[in-house]
Order: sequence, then structure tokens, then C-alpha cells
Amino acid sequence: MTAAAGPVGVISNPGSGHNRDQFDAIAARLARCSALEHAVTTHPDDIDPVLARFAAAGTAVLAINGGDGTASAVLGRLLESAHFPSPPLIVLLPGGTANMNAGDVGVRGPLGKAVERFCRWCEGPRESAGLRRERCMLRVTGLRAEPVYSMFLGAGAVIHGTEYAHERIHSRGLRDDFSLALGTARTVWGVLRNDPRFNRHVGIRLALDDAPAQHFDTLILAVSTLQRLSFGMRPFFGEGPGDIRLTLFEQGCSRFARTFASIIRGRPNRNAVPASGYHSHNAQRLRLDMRGGVNLDGEVLQADGPFEVSAAGPLAFLRL
Repeated sequence: MTAAAGPVGVISNPGSGHNRDQFDAIAARLARCSALEHAVTTHPDDIDPVLARFAAAGTAVLAINGGDGTASAVLGRLLESAHFPSPPLIVLLPGGTANMNAGDVGVRGPLGKAVERFCRWCEGPRESAGLRRERCMLRVTGLRAEPVYSMFLGAGAVIHGTEYAHERIHSRGLRDDFSLALGTARTVWGVLRNDPRFNRHVGIRLALDDAPAQHFDTLILAVSTLQRLSFGMRPFFGEGPGDIRLTLFEQGCSRFARTFASIIRGRPNRNAVPASGYHSHNAQRLRLDMRGGVNLDGEVLQADGPFEVSAAGPLAFLRL
């Protein structure tokens, strides 16, 4: 398929990251694009009615202007509901604070330039050959009464880095990859110095697909369906089939700084092996049992026992 024909719908969350101080200009540019319909949502309950209206109009391209949490909320409702007989082509605009999902499978660049590029694509022939990327969502059950969707899940030191970023970095207006790089660097420094704010590990029982569960004293857990995380990190080096990618560092893993640096570059060194406390796997389903914080696309939920993560989708994304 080389072109995306049919109506285009855009869902915006004006309260997310970059939208908070740019939304009037962004909304004005979207309004000048006659090729699309723009809907503004301010509460999760607004999502289903908008999706139903877009589906009735035969929407072929669905753009989401918000952060990672907004995108996951919309895509979760898209997958859980029966509004669309088949999912539309998805476009992620970097309207949030971190925009990790958009960085992998969305529209690149600052929000204003990304919206301009997307509008020009809508007004043109909408060529999509070579621009489509397929990714699944993580469907998480057992943390809330309803399934929760995301494209990234983290635990252990990831939680402490998230809290630090919210309190000390995002509050100062720093966003996107730069803020995430600062948060990651501070977390690694805290682990190296055995700072109790960052070096708090968590016990996790983990089972992959139908394999028996194993217990890990976990320093870092990262799970995603993305290929590229924030600021170009590629921490997954497991082999074999599976849309869910997982990397786990055990507490006390050897040569932490050097091995961590090699792993996030996507070039794990010879020390990145289970015997040294480093694990990476691909799977379609995970079963976890833990007590502590779980980061789902930037939102921290509390786990108090077992929960399950499965791959849902895939969905087709437009990478511009």
C-alpha cells in the first residue's frame, strides 16, 4: 500500500506537555488543514465518543496529538472497543513531555514543525510507502479493574528515575530526549554511588510465555514493544520471536557502568550475560508478581501481587 486515502481525524489533549504552551497555535494550524477533522479531549471519557464519530465517518488515518500516556489511552480504547472494523493508520504527534513513542514510530521534530509536516502530508498525495512501521501495544491486566495499555513498562530504578525527572527536571520546563537523558544519567550515578533514592531494588517473579516463573532481585526492568527508546536507547538484545522485548538487570550485576553503557547503545559487551546479572528476552506474554511501582508510559501504578502483560495488535504507524 503506497497511499492512505480516506478521512483524517486528529485527537488532541491540550493539557499534555508541549501542548500546554503551544496549543492555540497548533489548533489554528490544524484548523487551516481542510483535509482533517480535529477533536479536543480533556478527559479519558471523551475518547470513546470521538472514536465512534471518526469510525462512522470512515476515518482512515488517526493522529494523536499528546504525550505517551494520551497515545496509549487512545490506542487502548481503539483496541478494546469495536468502533473500527479494522484499525486506521496511526500518526503520533509529539505533543507531550517525553514523546518516547512518537520518537520511535511517530512524526519527528519539535511539535510545531511536526504538525506542519503532518498537515502537508494530509494535503498532498499521502504517500506512505516505506513510512509505515508496525508495533504492538502492551496490554496489562491485574493492575487496575480494566486493562491498561502502554508501549513501555519499567520497574526498579526506572521508577526512581521517573520520580526524579518529574520533581527536578520536567518541573523546570525541560522535556523530550534531553530531560530523559538527564534523568537516566542521574539514576545511573545514584546506582553507582549506592544512593538509596536510586538503588532500591525490587523482588520480581517473572515468567515468559509458558515457561516456569523465576525470581529476580531486580535493579532495572525495561519492557517495550518499541525498537528505540528515549534519546536513541536500544537496550533489548534478546533473540527469538516475540513482540514484547524485555531487559532485566539484577541487583549486584557486575561491571554495571560499562555494561549499562554498552547495552543502551545496542551493542552489549561480553559481560552482558545472565551469569553477570543481565538478561534480555523476547516474548508474547509475561507474568509478573511484585510489589512496588510500575511505570507505564510515564504513569506510575502500584503493583501488589501478580499481573500479566501481553502483546496486542499490531497497529500500523506512519513515521514522518
